[in-house]
Amino acid sequence: MATKLTVLIPDIQYPFHDKLMLKKLLNVIEETQPDHVVQIGDGIDFPQVSQWSVGTAGAYATTLQEHVEGYVKDFLKPVSELAPNAKLSWQEGNHDLRITAFVNKYAPALSSLTALTIPSLFSLPDLGWSYMKGLNNIGTNVFALHGHECGGYSSTMSAWDAKFAKRYGSEKSFIFGHTHQPGIISRAYGYDGKVNGRFTMNLGSIMDPVQATYVKDGSVSWTQSFGVIRDDGKRVYPELVLATDRGFWFNGKKY
Repeated sequence: MATKLTVLIPDIQYPFHDKLMLKKLLNVIEETQPDHVVQIGDGIDFPQVSQWSVGTAGAYATTLQEHVEGYVKDFLKPVSELAPNAKLSWQEGNHDLRITAFVNKYAPALSSLTALTIPSLFSLPDLGWSYMKGLNNIGTNVFALHGHECGGYSSTMSAWDAKFAKRYGSEKSFIFGHTHQPGIISRAYGYDGKVNGRFTMNLGSIMDPVQATYVKDGSVSWTQSFGVIRDDGKRVYPELVLATDRGFWFNGKKY
């Protein structure tokens, strides 16, 4: 069985993303022609309908359509064109849920409109993208989720790993986003030399910290990054790629 390559795109939070990093990730997709591209969630920020915008000038911004069209033009459509044979999946994140949450709280009569769902708003079927919710199998015993599904916040990779293993099963490996703090942690089970390894990987983000205006002093503990998994049908080889000064090495090439 041929080894399958999955490129894992972290939190983007369009339009507050780093444009150069997004361009470089598109280059990676074009050059590697992966079998699967997974965006781990929080692809778009939706600040206009955030709970933090209620009662502020941000709630009156008329830029929602601009952001929707921009995310299609700058990410969804380019990926579908650059990797025409790849399976494309957008994992639901808590920011992606903001329109649904806003409608349910402030305009419940509109909640039945399919036009306000993510697949309809972004014309995902036409672009070849699927929209995934909850826990999703994306490789041999590897599962994707955004991270918010488990509730609460964990400050360490080991705490996230324990939370996922307790909720979904310790026999699984997990890939998630949500916290913008990339990392990978491993665990193994077995005895007498027969050991099975598992991992949990946080993909981080490519958000531009300068645009995170809610961080008052401009200091964040984020590192721009992305990930890949190579899957031969029996074993999965995870790789977390960290950027330094918006650049990184991958497959023997500097981006």
